[in-house]
Amino acid sequence: MLNSGGMMATDTLEKVALHYGAKEPDVARFILVESTAAEERSIGYFQYYIVSREIIGIDQFVGERDRINQGIGTAAIALFLEIIMIRHNPQQIIIDPNPENERAIRCYEKVGFVYDVVGSTEYGECVYEMTFDCGSRSSKSS
Repeated sequence: MLNSGGMMATDTLEKVALHYGAKEPDVARFILVESTAAEERSIGYFQYYIVSREIIGIDQFVGERDRINQGIGTAAIALFLEIIMIRHNPQQIIIDPNPENERAIRCYEKVGFVYDVVGSTEYGECVYEMTFDCGSRSSKSS
């Protein structure tokens, strides 16, 4: 499963929503829904938050086990970045996956994020800080 921050690959969508779902100003939340003729099901959670006028941070959790390695996460994140750029026109979008989450890091690189620095959260967790330069206004999804 693809996620950022301190969430683990074994967490459920419900756990992620509880972890990130606290009412905070300037946080927009979304559920990624897969829709077929037979059903609709939630397969991901996304949120973005305003860091400054120029910078927006994102967190997400994508990838029910039977949906991994199908390009869904890459496509969904690329679309999410486009939505953010249209709504807010930031200079940068930032994300901070766990350094051990190689699958997530590869996905973020595919859409145009680049490594910035290894840092830590306010709780002392190690994170791999990455930035997306919105000046190019084009994602590299593939």
